[in-house]
Amino acid sequence: MKTLKSLFAALTILCFFSLPDAHAIGLGLYGSTGGGTADWSPDTNADFRKSSEHLSYGFALDTAPANDNLFNYNLNIGYDRFSNKNTKHSNSWENTDFDGFLMSHNFGFGGLITPSTRVWFGPELRIEWVEGAPSNFSDYKIRLFGVGFGPVLGLNFNFGERLTGVFKVGYQNVQYHGYGRGRYSHATDSASLSSNDYDYDIREKLVYVTFEFLARTSGSK
Repeated sequence: MKTLKSLFAALTILCFFSLPDAHAIGLGLYGSTGGGTADWSPDTNADFRKSSEHLSYGFALDTAPANDNLFNYNLNIGYDRFSNKNTKHSNSWENTDFDGFLMSHNFGFGGLITPSTRVWFGPELRIEWVEGAPSNFSDYKIRLFGVGFGPVLGLNFNFGERLTGVFKVGYQNVQYHGYGRGRYSHATDSASLSSNDYDYDIREKLVYVTFEFLARTSGSK
């Protein structure tokens, strides 16, 4: 965690000092979908695996959508739906859907390959806060905080004087920490009469695609 914080601070400073024209940015909306696997490790009883899916949308920003800058900072902030499904009936939970807040910080390095197309590549830092419950144990509430890191590849397509479409594909290794509380028992893998508390560590491997639609400000080329 300390290493991620230090890296994020360094990349933020680089972003700040790489913006000679503060107006040459793109603002708009994004939508993203992806999937993978999530390995759950409760503080008691056996580990189990779930298949995972994400669907998110919200606000998008890019600091160099159409410029031939070496560096660009790309930001997504929005709502995320994080779904977990049984893998070979790993436990009695059916679908477990989480809703919450997502931030995706992308630090790209690249440039124009044509006057209207820009390619960039770099690291991405992902932060999530989500909560939910298994569909068949609705009294058992789970809250998670996740931090992920991985590579991202972006392709910007510029249309006319003001519009940019951004296509991103990436891989994330996400570590979640959190707890569950309610009338469910991992010991019996079933509902319980009394309330139980469990701590969770979860490792998710996620592949995703994102599309952004941005309006470039007047300072953009």
